[in-house]
Amino acid sequence: MHNTQLSSDLLHALFVLKSLLGAEFGRSVKPGVCSLSMAEYVLMKWIADTTSLAEIREYLSVSKAAISQMLSSLEKQGYLMRETDQENRRSLIVSLTPAGQTILRQKDQKVNSRFGKIIAEMGEADTLEFIRLIAKMNDALKTSIKKQEGTI
Repeated sequence: MHNTQLSSDLLHALFVLKSLLGAEFGRSVKPGVCSLSMAEYVLMKWIADTTSLAEIREYLSVSKAAISQMLSSLEKQGYLMRETDQENRRSLIVSLTPAGQTILRQKDQKVNSRFGKIIAEMGEADTLEFIRLIAKMNDALKTSIKKQEGTI
């Protein structure tokens, strides 16, 4: 296959995947319906596991500003609280509110059910291969970005 066509097909596949994932995690305008983005959902899962914000930022591959924006959004929705660490005033303690714990449980059930169906359709071997290939692509993208930035 010609390299230009391959690039185009890859772009299309990624766009469709992003669109489908966006639909799965898209904002809802219906009252009482969970309205977490995928990044907010993952952020809340990490907060529930008491992981540091620096680890979360690295895991999500997003900037401090993006994490701050997500935290603000989740705080406004009443899903989390931010407090200054009394032992280290430069650090924040972030925790889920009872409403945040409830919405996270609801979203977990929905995601586990939906992904369970996808895994059953794809099969475990193909799912694992897909995860391996995404990780390989992520590594290639990170290397490419570092080369462009001149950091390697």
